[in-house]
Amino acid sequence: MSAGAALAEKFGLPLLAQEGRNARAKYGILLWMPGAPSQLDTWDPKPGAETGGPFQAIDTAVAGVRLSEHLPRMARQMKRVSLIRTVHSKDLNHDTATYLLHTAYRQAADVEHPHLASVVASELGIEARDMPPSVVLGGAPPVGAGYLSPEVAPLVFDRIDAAAEDVLPGAAQSRRKLKRRWEMLQKFEKRFAEQMEDRRLEQRRLAYQKAYEVLTSARVKAFNVRWESDSVRAAYGDTEYGRACLMARRLIEADVRFVEVMYGDWDTHRDNFDRVKELSQQVDRPMAALLEDLAQKGLLKETLVVIMGEFGRTPRVNAANGRDHWPTWSVALAGGGIEGGRVIGKTDESGLTIVERPVRVSDLYATMYRAFGIDPEKKLVTSPRPMKVVEDGTPVQELF
Repeated sequence: MSAGAALAEKFGLPLLAQEGRNARAKYGILLWMPGAPSQLDTWDPKPGAETGGPFQAIDTAVAGVRLSEHLPRMARQMKRVSLIRTVHSKDLNHDTATYLLHTAYRQAADVEHPHLASVVASELGIEARDMPPSVVLGGAPPVGAGYLSPEVAPLVFDRIDAAAEDVLPGAAQSRRKLKRRWEMLQKFEKRFAEQMEDRRLEQRRLAYQKAYEVLTSARVKAFNVRWESDSVRAAYGDTEYGRACLMARRLIEADVRFVEVMYGDWDTHRDNFDRVKELSQQVDRPMAALLEDLAQKGLLKETLVVIMGEFGRTPRVNAANGRDHWPTWSVALAGGGIEGGRVIGKTDESGLTIVERPVRVSDLYATMYRAFGIDPEKKLVTSPRPMKVVEDGTPVQELF
């Protein structure tokens, strides 16, 4: 064993990151599409097929790879993006599938598994002590830190592009009030803790401490996209999703380990084509601008970007002109050591059957963790039972 590996093992550091093998991602961005986008109308179009729908497929920057006509800007980014078109799962319930796609684990009655962001923050370390380890914009994720330390729980903002209103310091008088309230809270908490012995009190104290550090940090301006130039904001688009994607880039620059942006209602049991067209047009510009911006700033090589929902949509259209739940779908990945311009897996001409390279959710997660230099076989806890980073997952080697 090398000296670096020995030190990594001694101090519990991620071995691959210490050795520098395949560990290129330091940060992560998850663009979460709640409700599950139709893969046939976005990343895996089937124009001309009975199941294909009315959308046309367009060429991309990579020869032979085609996307929906309503993702033209992402089509131009395909040299930076790879697609897995055969992710599959048996879980077609929104709540439990969302849990699975945020943790790599099925929901259990006796344990809450940690969010992907919490695992990354725990394994790679918190880069900036005066910023949250991870941030979720646009809604509450199905899990937080789970059985890990509450210190690595994501900071959640329900309003997708209004996080700045909740955290940016106000006038000097407001800041003085904040300091006085903080000092008063500490006194009350100390007295209460002296009378009670409960581990949860310390966890709560740490959460308050973290919140105060964020509120009083100079880095907190990362939440305010108005600091960006007009040209940069225009590139993302003057929309709530555009501002949220720009905020994600700013937070990564401020050393937040992981940012999740949740957007849209992709649950298109009715009126699938009009709704997917509208949603695709809303997300296309911001997603493409984010990839371009990260690349221009030299950040894409160390930032893993993942675009996905919780399952797929039926190839066959229902009586309400919608698509129902389906066990196969597409996931897009870019940056963080992922090679761009590749397509993993293939579905048949109608989209009904996987004909090449099926990829399980555990495999997808093993792939993402490999990008971060995190050993998917590592045991995060041993009690009440051993819990690995990923159970039975194999990285998709073709992406590296």
